[in-house]
Amino acid sequence: MGLARLLMVCGLFIFGFSNGYGSEKWESVKFVEGAETVSLDQVKKMLADGVLFIDVRSARQFGKRHIPGAINLFVNEGFTEENLLKKINKDSDFVVYCNGANCGLSSKAARKAVLWGFTGVKYFREGVKAWRLNGNPLEYGAQ
Repeated sequence: MGLARLLMVCGLFIFGFSNGYGSEKWESVKFVEGAETVSLDQVKKMLADGVLFIDVRSARQFGKRHIPGAINLFVNEGFTEENLLKKINKDSDFVVYCNGANCGLSSKAARKAVLWGFTGVKYFREGVKAWRLNGNPLEYGAQ
């Protein structure tokens, strides 16, 4: 093995251990510019008030469990400006969430929605994990 290749392999190995196993690698951002980061208590109230919840995880994950009444728009497929406009006006409040603080899908969705001009974006960083661990009800199966 050449020296350059050996250095590359060693670098990948070291990078993998320094970033792949640390808790910060998969940690989602705490704030998304233009969106409001909301807490578990805030989302409980929003759900009771009828605010739209959008689960941006895959259909498979959504089918396993999701916040009651949420709709599924997977951030990598169905979460488009056009699909979002079918569900909500640009100035209406809605909550985006995924698995929790170790899932970056909801921050990605919040950024997209802000860029598209939606002004009521609520970013529930703690996600379905915090919802479940707090003993809140869940729905199972596809919408």
